[in-house]
Amino acid sequence: MSDLIPISVHILTYNSGETLENTLMSIKDCEEILVIDGDSTDNTLDIASKYNAKVISQETTGKITDFSSVRNLALANASKDWIFALDSDEVATEEILESMKEAVIKNEIAAFYVIRKYVLNDGRVVDFASTYPNKRLYFFNKKAINKWIKPVHERPELCESVPVYDLEGACLAPLGNNEDYWRKNNRYLKLERQKSKNKGWKHWLVSRLFHTTRSRSIALIRIMIIWGIPRKGVRLPLRYEIARLIYGLKLIYVTCPLVNKK
Repeated sequence: MSDLIPISVHILTYNSGETLENTLMSIKDCEEILVIDGDSTDNTLDIASKYNAKVISQETTGKITDFSSVRNLALANASKDWIFALDSDEVATEEILESMKEAVIKNEIAAFYVIRKYVLNDGRVVDFASTYPNKRLYFFNKKAINKWIKPVHERPELCESVPVYDLEGACLAPLGNNEDYWRKNNRYLKLERQKSKNKGWKHWLVSRLFHTTRSRSIALIRIMIIWGIPRKGVRLPLRYEIARLIYGLKLIYVTCPLVNKK
């Protein structure tokens, strides 16, 4: 009898060689690993082969422009009932894998939030950040969802009345430097701008101006609490918190119908 965890892990890659080995090492005890690749030109595919991952070609080459369609491609190729979505720079902790084992044994048709924590360049795990608990619906039974939706910041569309729980443990993601952060987020801004084009003022006022301003205001209050009250533990450096606030302002600007014209 196999000691491997009967889940299918889905990882989206494009020239992810710098981080992929640590990611695959952390989930080597899972029965199925699917790497959905956008024609990488570095050593991504060699690393995937080393860990016996099944490589599936994305429908487009290079950086992903529609994340939900690529995740749905992975879903269609999964041979296991339980799905775990993991980013190519993340590491799954032993604690969260144990939580997944328990969920698989119980085998309830359900979905689970996976907590994502940041890791500083010196290896310390961040305990406090304005985005925490930073939960995503990244572990679920295939029968619990219809499909992945949204081209950016994708999420699974749940079937009616499906219960949702929290998993114990977390996935760990390296922060990188400010240059890496802005390179990634400028790409997201471009995608958000394309997605918002021609949707009109009502969409911008509600989805961008109101919701983004509200979320960033809440984040600002959290930052003041995190840094204003002495506490034990590691706080996310302020430069990253400020960068996230700036991203929100840029998002409002680039999606504004006056700016975002044909």
